[in-house]
Amino acid sequence: MKQLPERSKAFLQPQRIRIATGLVLFAFAFTHLLNHALGIVSIEWMDTMQAWRIAIWATLPGQILLYGSFVLHIVFGLAKLVRRRTWRMPKMEALQLIMALAIPYYLVGHIIATRGAIQMFGTRVDYVHELSVLWPGAAVAQTLMLIFVWVHSVLGLHYWLRHRRWYQRWYGVWLGFAAAFPVLATWGWVDAARRLELTELQSIDFTEDQFITILDLIGASYNWVLIVLGVGALVVAVINLSDRLKHRVTLDYPGGNKIKTPVGPTLLEISRSRGIPHASVCGGRARCSTCRTLIIEGEDTLEDPDPAERSVLARIGSPDHVRLACQIRPKADLTVQPLVPVRAGQATGAAGRDAYHWGVEQRVAIMFVDLRNFTGLSEKRLSFDVVFLLSRYLGDMAREIEAAGGYVDKFIGDGIMAIFGIDTDPRTACKQALDASARMGRALDEINEDLKSQVGTDLRIGVGIHAGLAILGRIGKPQDDGTQAGITALGDTVNTASRLETMTKEHGAVVMASERVCRLADVPTDRFAHANVSIRGRERPLTTVVISDFESLEMALKGEEKTPVEPQLAPV
Repeated sequence: MKQLPERSKAFLQPQRIRIATGLVLFAFAFTHLLNHALGIVSIEWMDTMQAWRIAIWATLPGQILLYGSFVLHIVFGLAKLVRRRTWRMPKMEALQLIMALAIPYYLVGHIIATRGAIQMFGTRVDYVHELSVLWPGAAVAQTLMLIFVWVHSVLGLHYWLRHRRWYQRWYGVWLGFAAAFPVLATWGWVDAARRLELTELQSIDFTEDQFITILDLIGASYNWVLIVLGVGALVVAVINLSDRLKHRVTLDYPGGNKIKTPVGPTLLEISRSRGIPHASVCGGRARCSTCRTLIIEGEDTLEDPDPAERSVLARIGSPDHVRLACQIRPKADLTVQPLVPVRAGQATGAAGRDAYHWGVEQRVAIMFVDLRNFTGLSEKRLSFDVVFLLSRYLGDMAREIEAAGGYVDKFIGDGIMAIFGIDTDPRTACKQALDASARMGRALDEINEDLKSQVGTDLRIGVGIHAGLAILGRIGKPQDDGTQAGITALGDTVNTASRLETMTKEHGAVVMASERVCRLADVPTDRFAHANVSIRGRERPLTTVVISDFESLEMALKGEEKTPVEPQLAPV
């Protein structure tokens, strides 16, 4: 039998089906609410828009698409709900779930009063009829349904799109629209309904017997919805009770935090149920990689990744032994290490131990600083003089790094390694790193002025900066008083920053930063020279910004103009 292509398998995953059907339902809800908003103008405009909507959704393909999406979205949503093993979740995800459970209760009555009436009695459901039925008795229920549908929809879109750059750039606009649109829709239909009432033009295309029949059906449908939700809750409770009686496995988290858990829940659900900090942007839908976890021991006991998980891991170039916590269900003992740090406020209880104990994967800016010709300077001076000089230099440089928001990782002889972005986003980290470089330039001028009579020549430094993913962790033996070892960074980003610092000698620069650093920091680079440099371990040359003096860097950070240098590309 011919197998489906890998891409087709990925599309047929439950979360992909929920996304596709959700988009169809969102399109229907959006046009319906837009139709309501036109009531601000007139009922005639509402009916004109309604005619266009019917021309699309009332056709056979439109009805198959709409009702098929409606059924599939509910079925797959309930299936996910039944498989849930914990009710601990972020507040926004909980809100979306509450809205999803409330929508059927209010929606079923609306469907019976409109589509049901058309099928049973041939009722002409135009806006005069619909507004007459809704106002004023059903106004509260209609408004709640409108809000629940819209909030559930926009939260679903938010979880789907939030990691895309274009969405992040326009997030403020989208948020304003999402807040204003249901207000306009409610204003539109309420205002139109009130005008009908005031002008005594209300008209209901039901006989009294038909109206009673509709009300009876709506009442019965409410009961059935409550029964279905109750059965679902009972199934979830029985499954959870059954899980507690099953074989239990041991999960070993960083910091010696071991827990025993039943077989069944995902690793993300287990972390949440035990209050263990575990990042998840998409809410456990395999739409992002923030819950990625290093499986240190026991990976062979896990099922192979499904197409959706495999697609996400391939997109980020994930190394071996890394899986998505929202997709794996431990069946045997595991030793795991979440790779993405969680905001400090989310770590609670004994489980919220130091996230850096075994390391976390994070986007940061790395800086290396080196003092030029220090060996030559130290050979001609007494050891105590060298210690004094080095202490003054390292102390002042470290102070400026920390003042800019950086973290001094280590001193390497006369060199310094610093990390920016431990507690900030990558853009802020890159701005801080460039700001620290300018600060060090000013501090170096002060050192040279103070010590020129002793040194006899100006001290010079070279700075290399690169931004990207790094593993941050505490490496080393804790202090006798129990104090943890300091945080250090490992990975390709660190090696690249070190190499750029070395290359400042070749290019006669005080700072060499990768073009990515300047772009994230929103620093214009047309005033500086550029160089394509080869970095060991990288297939392609790295484009860097070559800064020849600290004054130019400081002016660029302030947005001040200076005669630009024609950008040059000099492969090395």
